[in-house]
Amino acid sequence: MQTQLGPDFDSFRNSFDTISPTSIRRNNQKGFVIQENNEVVKWFNKGVYLPMRPVFTLDPLLHAGVYYVQEASSMFVAEATRQLLDLYKPLKVLDLCAAPGGKSTLLASVLNENSLLFANEVIRARYQILQENLVKWGVPNTHIGNADSRELAGLEGFFDLVVVDAPCSGEGLFRKDKKAMAKWSPTHVTHCAARQKRILADAVKTLKSDGIFIYCTCTYNDEENEDNAKWFVESFDVERLTLEIPADWNITSKEMGYQFYPHQVRGEGFYISCFRKKTGVAIEPKIKPFPHLTPLNSKLIPIMNHWLEEPEQFAFFQDKFGSVFAILQSHVADCQLITQHLRKADFGIEVGTFKNQDFIPAHALALNIAIKKDLPAIDLDKEQALHFLKKDNLILNSIPTGWTLVRYQGHNLGWLKGVGNRVNNYFPKNWRILMELPSDNL
Repeated sequence: MQTQLGPDFDSFRNSFDTISPTSIRRNNQKGFVIQENNEVVKWFNKGVYLPMRPVFTLDPLLHAGVYYVQEASSMFVAEATRQLLDLYKPLKVLDLCAAPGGKSTLLASVLNENSLLFANEVIRARYQILQENLVKWGVPNTHIGNADSRELAGLEGFFDLVVVDAPCSGEGLFRKDKKAMAKWSPTHVTHCAARQKRILADAVKTLKSDGIFIYCTCTYNDEENEDNAKWFVESFDVERLTLEIPADWNITSKEMGYQFYPHQVRGEGFYISCFRKKTGVAIEPKIKPFPHLTPLNSKLIPIMNHWLEEPEQFAFFQDKFGSVFAILQSHVADCQLITQHLRKADFGIEVGTFKNQDFIPAHALALNIAIKKDLPAIDLDKEQALHFLKKDNLILNSIPTGWTLVRYQGHNLGWLKGVGNRVNNYFPKNWRILMELPSDNL
């Protein structure tokens, strides 16, 4: 870093003795309003800095998906897509290394509502975290996969935009995550750089001719950043693209990309490089039915009218467990094509499950913006909402009849069902709050 920064090194080193800034990004599709007195992230006006880091677990609005906690520097991906693509057009987008979901939810915020966003994560445990965060974000045009980049390489020439936020040595996280320091070694840097090259080689195949490729890391060293970007241009028919960056953003322009340093920006370490694929061969689609889903019985489709605001936009499918999924009509063929190359993928919105004559609405439906607006609902105060999120039994003055949405400040949190003189809490067991609820936080 002394070699890379020269006279700026002391300022860089001193930045590690300061507190890492906390920033959040609002979900504009859920109508969340951030306080006007918060400082706005320069390169993304839906992101703001908080004066101090709260206990996010104890904020029901986080569980409702009305905002996402994201490091400010990485929000710059939205600005890069704005400069390089026509976001008014429906696009096919791949976020290849997507967990925990920061860039996927960011992309979902800026893409046209008819765009197809496929968020993928190879590690199973991280895939589950990605799934949870995308369910909370609640937009119907996102789909998720659990695949290695080699599997996705079969989707040759399919995507308009590919984002690879590659697994890296994590040097840019040292200030906010002391554990990242313990994992670092020169050998680990070399290992990461080699893995990144393999991922890049697989990912570029999925990009169509004239498509945009964004490569980013949360590290500083040239081996993983500039050197890999140079290798990418030398190895494939792509050209490096430049971005227009105002001087007061204090982002460092390098030969192949752009570097964020914590002593220059209000954010952490981040690197981004952008490319256009000059030539490519698109696959010839051979559409086949979903191997794990069958079309919903036509006699059951009218039931969906009760749960979705615009059911005509969706095609409905059912898996072997009885769960019903709603996939945008315009996405069905593309999703069927994607599933031919992946062992594990989930498409559309999980609406609910048929059990005998009953229909049990899914938690994912409660959090999705496609849900019917006039369903029965009950608003809870903060203390009640947190007990709901702990999956505690609720004591209410009035017991609702049947399935009822639980809301906090007008935002859906999940379902409860009134049964006789009690209510059953249907918040997912594996998502529940485990920490104690201190009374001073209520």
